[in-house]
Amino acid sequence: MGGSFAPVRVAGFTWNGWQPSAVYAATRTDRARDASPVAMEVVTEQEIRKRGAVTLRDVLLNTPGVFINPGRGDISIRGAGAKGTLLLVDGRRLAGEAGMGFELDRIPAGSIERIEVVKGPMGVLYGSDALGGIINIITKQPQDGLEGMVSTSVGATASGDAERYEVQGDIRGRRGDTGFSAWFNASRQGEYSETGTARVMVPRGGGQQGAAPPSQSNINDFRNNLADTYRVEVSYREPTDLLSVGGRLTQRLHERLELGMDVSYLRETRDARFVGNMHPSNYTLPKGQTAPVRNAPVENDWENDRLDVALRGRLEPTDTLQLDWRSHRSRYEKDETITSPIWNDLGYTSQGASASVSGTGEVTVHGHELTGTWRPAEAHTVLAGAEYRDEKRSAPFFNPDNIQESRDYWFRSLFAQHEWRLSPHAEIIYGLRHDDPSQSKSANSGSVGLQYVIHPQARLRINYAEGFRIADLPETFLNRETPRGRLAGASVTDPALGKEAFELDPERSENIEVGISGQGQGWRYDIAVFQSTIDDRIERTVEAPRGITYTTFRNISEARIRGLELGTSYRFSPAWTVSASAGLLDTENRETGEKLEFEPDLQARIEVDWRPAAAWELNLAVRHTGTQRYTDTPGEPLARVDPYTLTDLRVSYMPPALGRVDIFGGVENLFDTRVDTAVGSDPGPFGYVGVRYFY
Repeated sequence: MGGSFAPVRVAGFTWNGWQPSAVYAATRTDRARDASPVAMEVVTEQEIRKRGAVTLRDVLLNTPGVFINPGRGDISIRGAGAKGTLLLVDGRRLAGEAGMGFELDRIPAGSIERIEVVKGPMGVLYGSDALGGIINIITKQPQDGLEGMVSTSVGATASGDAERYEVQGDIRGRRGDTGFSAWFNASRQGEYSETGTARVMVPRGGGQQGAAPPSQSNINDFRNNLADTYRVEVSYREPTDLLSVGGRLTQRLHERLELGMDVSYLRETRDARFVGNMHPSNYTLPKGQTAPVRNAPVENDWENDRLDVALRGRLEPTDTLQLDWRSHRSRYEKDETITSPIWNDLGYTSQGASASVSGTGEVTVHGHELTGTWRPAEAHTVLAGAEYRDEKRSAPFFNPDNIQESRDYWFRSLFAQHEWRLSPHAEIIYGLRHDDPSQSKSANSGSVGLQYVIHPQARLRINYAEGFRIADLPETFLNRETPRGRLAGASVTDPALGKEAFELDPERSENIEVGISGQGQGWRYDIAVFQSTIDDRIERTVEAPRGITYTTFRNISEARIRGLELGTSYRFSPAWTVSASAGLLDTENRETGEKLEFEPDLQARIEVDWRPAAAWELNLAVRHTGTQRYTDTPGEPLARVDPYTLTDLRVSYMPPALGRVDIFGGVENLFDTRVDTAVGSDPGPFGYVGVRYFY
């Protein structure tokens, strides 16, 4: 159930909720954190508060094993990329954008009770998209009694850029057999931009092929009206207003039966400025086609809404059998408009008239799941389940004429897992899954893992796991003109382009991992080495069979990823705790021999906590990101992003005279480290201050 509520008769758990040492995502059964069969990270509510986090982005930026570029927003675990990392909220998928960049800023930190990051393929338990791992966000659960928190904070750079205002709160409680929790968050993010140059290119005309600056075009409309270059303030943090509210209700109807309901709502507006690869002008070519302009300044505006509703139940027919049911619906609506600030030069009568890629998109996800957990003996736990999920997208982006159309697909899945304790020191866990998607070939996944306790402070694990990813709806059906040119999904047929329909195979990953971990009073460590392969990777590719370029998606490459991960923490005294982690990645695109794009070869982190007095806590975190590679010019060797190191300082003070008040503040990027704009840039030192009240 994704951490929805704890089982009745599992040692260490009660109806009152999770204990901090409990984990769920690794096996979808409740286990002690130090008994996880795979590498994972757990971020608690207390750690989230300590970091001064406002959004999910703030939390994950400081989570070992998770990589997020400062401005790009893509999440990657172990080099699998954004589309190989599955993001869940209480075990559920959310309707939204095809990528996860927006979600990092949409999910408020104040709604989170715990985050579980599982590293390595998780296809058996979670199906498509878990090539590299999963991130399961567990929202705040009902608690005995009544408790809550309200908080507000403000922040900005020294120059006033990227200003942020935020207020949030939550309440949790239980009365008799009824439990409840609710949370809200309202925030405003200001813009951070850097000056760029739009170097405009237009059709050469006059019977000549190719593109040229407007001053060199043979088409009078371009030569007389457009400049060769424009100054553009490129947005690296978009101005955003965000409101989100949510809640949970649980009702225990019987000692062995509980029902629950979760609801959340999101309202978001944001806008951005950038240089688009293509924007249509209001001029026509000699044959009557609309004349495109490359590298034109554009402005993108969004208004987004999302409503999520989930119903769930848990029944224990016997002391050894537990049945969990969940049905959920997530509906996301996006109203998007892309215009150009140089509308007059492009021949339009107003900026609104220059809207090119505009319209309302809707995404609806339905999911139904039934699982059973059977414990026939103390040494055996059997999990089995069935899942049905469908997704429907309606948008003008499936038709190049901006006509609203819909596309959908569904998944039917069966899975099973057996946890078998062979002896007091050894355990084996293995599982199988079959997925039958509507728009692709079926996929089978398997996993097997062995744990052996060498010593009370040394637990060895050996794990083999498979994952897969089915092509998403945009990759399959997208058919639109964008600021970056024409996009035509795999199933699109367009005789004018010479584009024929074809089927995309599922991406498939295999991972072998060997690790050792242990913990004692005030210390913990984890070491892992792994190798992953990803076959039939779905990538963008530019084609022009009839001389007209377009972008589509194909299974065009294989990847090999090798890695070493180290993590440790040690409490030197009640006042001092130090934690550190490092991850080394050796990645290769086997088709080109190049490194995988935007995957750093090294991530390292050290964090120091100091409590000089009972009311004070100081935290210093240093994050180092190694070299990255990316495509700057198609056909050329990959460009390089230099390593960078960011340092954050946080302070918390709880005045004894005020009791439950926490005054906090800090500075992010303390030493003004510059970050390459290819990965999104960074606004520099960002200071913030806030106050929380607990009740």
